[in-house]
Amino acid sequence: MECADLKIWSKLERREFIRVVAFGASNTQRYLPGTHWFDYVHMGFNNRFGGSCGHFINSGISGNTTLDLLNRFEHGLAYYKPDLVIMTIGGNDCNPAKNIDAAQFRSNLIELCNKIKALGSDILIQTYYACDLEMITPPERADLMVKYMQIVREVAASENLVLNDNDLRWARLRDNDIATFRLLMLNSMHVNDLGNQLIGLDLMRKLQLPLLENYRAQCAPGLLAQALMDRYEK
Repeated sequence: MECADLKIWSKLERREFIRVVAFGASNTQRYLPGTHWFDYVHMGFNNRFGGSCGHFINSGISGNTTLDLLNRFEHGLAYYKPDLVIMTIGGNDCNPAKNIDAAQFRSNLIELCNKIKALGSDILIQTYYACDLEMITPPERADLMVKYMQIVREVAASENLVLNDNDLRWARLRDNDIATFRLLMLNSMHVNDLGNQLIGLDLMRKLQLPLLENYRAQCAPGLLAQALMDRYEK
């Protein structure tokens, strides 16, 4: 599915109120003070449709797996009756200590997608930003991270979802310029303020949400990082 095919645009064109929910783990939860990637999504919708277009709800909880999302689905997502769900999950499922193998991860992810579809909600699913694989412990987790992000891609295709493939974009930068890549990271598994800005700007661009001219100076570092990542895609 392409972003243009999301049902949410028709609702916005009718000037109906929307709810957008970010659903996931620590990369969704506010791991740091300051501007988060989901704030850029909120800003972009406001820029395009006005400040009263909807509610933007962050429902991320650090440490969550797909099983945790299923267990808190009713109060953590369905309760809000979302029009669009931005779901990012898998970084904890790939931790061997969680005992969620690849088959179970895929099954849980598909079940989540089916439950969200049953709400009548659009889904935008994300891979994680590429993590710093050399620094992840235990090493098996790094190997599983690569495998589980591929499962996210496969589920996005099989379930006809919009995919924002952060992992692919970030991996190209990591593999070509590890020093610059690490300027975006807080630690091996989490982005810093600049990394949040970059993810937010990428989502705005994917959803065709405008960045107003008077915000471009503040976003200059993220725009520079975005342009650098774009070069590695060519």
